[in-house]
Amino acid sequence: MFDRRTFLKKAGVLAGAFSANSLFNHLHAAEWGNLAEDYKNISPLEMAGNEDYWSVIQKGYSASSDPIIMLNNGGVSPSPIVVQQAVEKFNLMSNQGPSYYMWRILDQGRENLRESLAKLGGCSPEEIAVNRNATEALVTVIYGLDLNRGDEVIGSHQDYPNMMMAWKQREMREGIVYKQLSFKFPIENDDEIVAAYRNAITPKTKILHLTHVVNWTGQIMPVQKIARMAHDRGIEVIIDGAHSYGLLEFNIPDLEGDYFGTSLHKYLSAPIGSGMLWIKKDKISKVWPLVCAGDPKSDDIRKFESLGTRSFPIEQGIG
Repeated sequence: MFDRRTFLKKAGVLAGAFSANSLFNHLHAAEWGNLAEDYKNISPLEMAGNEDYWSVIQKGYSASSDPIIMLNNGGVSPSPIVVQQAVEKFNLMSNQGPSYYMWRILDQGRENLRESLAKLGGCSPEEIAVNRNATEALVTVIYGLDLNRGDEVIGSHQDYPNMMMAWKQREMREGIVYKQLSFKFPIENDDEIVAAYRNAITPKTKILHLTHVVNWTGQIMPVQKIARMAHDRGIEVIIDGAHSYGLLEFNIPDLEGDYFGTSLHKYLSAPIGSGMLWIKKDKISKVWPLVCAGDPKSDDIRKFESLGTRSFPIEQGIG
């Protein structure tokens, strides 16, 4: 007879996408590690044309040039084969007995995932919530912050449409004031961008909504400089990192925002429909959950993960 506790422990380790038994480690880690060692002294220019190296990367994906040539993985990236296999594996496991494997096995894997995402983001696991995309992450904050009629939020016309629509909806329902700046990108002078936000601030301004990398143009916004300016004036900062996370190298806290949301199915190539919310620890309690929570004013980041039944295979495939 199986000992239930031992079985659960072993199954949890097996299911964890970050474990030593993960599909990635079985299939690719050694091969990619050897390649990195072989080519560590070769210049980036030489590497760009080294077909031996890139053939290994190419073999890692099922996407091909037939019937279309892929030139966009900023919106949604195709997942590598190993990620597709992981999602399929966890999906098969779930369907062996959903109420058991989903809630008692795969649901427990979120804590390992949270720790690994926090390590990648250079932050505390207690500041990371796993969700489905940048829209869900950022709208959680946009709808979750207490604002009064007449309070101002400053964004731009170059922000992502879903974020603009969310703020406009609050403006329609609650009477907040949503102001949008307009920029003529590209702009190479950071001070010019910072000054535009500074000049738009009034005594009623409560929040700046910033897009780290503008998806329309590729403009990299000086979010740290803007955040410092805003904080000097007692204003909070929301950062849309949908098109920066996994593309630029940074630790989330170093941007000096208060809230950060991103999708993981873009430059990280995680399963389609995966995202992440970061909230500075001392700000968590003031944000209402988007769906529900037993204690909506809790300072536990997990209150933002009360989504009901969702795709546990996709969550574990993030690993």
